[in-house]
Amino acid sequence: MSSFRILRFPTARETGRKGAAVMTEHSDSFAYTISESALAKIAATAALGTKGVAGKKGRGIVVKYLDGIVAADVHIQAYYGVQLRTLALTVQQNVAKALTVMADPKHLEVHVTIEDVVMSPHEGQNNTGG
Repeated sequence: MSSFRILRFPTARETGRKGAAVMTEHSDSFAYTISESALAKIAATAALGTKGVAGKKGRGIVVKYLDGIVAADVHIQAYYGVQLRTLALTVQQNVAKALTVMADPKHLEVHVTIEDVVMSPHEGQNNTGG
């Protein structure tokens, strides 16, 4: 049984900040910042590179960052015939791995929603071999 945690992220108006939230790390020797849009591109590349994913759908890929938590909502289309549970788990693992390797967040949540099922570009074509 799956459990879901609903996260509410404050708006720029509520936080008094302009623009998108960012993941920022500081140490004694350096500091760096990763924007939510950069995190979303990492997540999108990982999701779309998963076999069985036909594309993004609906809200697409949305990544939010707050208090050390990176939450990625991934909305995809799947190809007909793909085992959907396995696909969702594989997309979740691929996105989590990419975000962990590239951004190393302290805490990460990846939520996958399969919004639609579409025919493969090769389905429905009459291959007569001629």
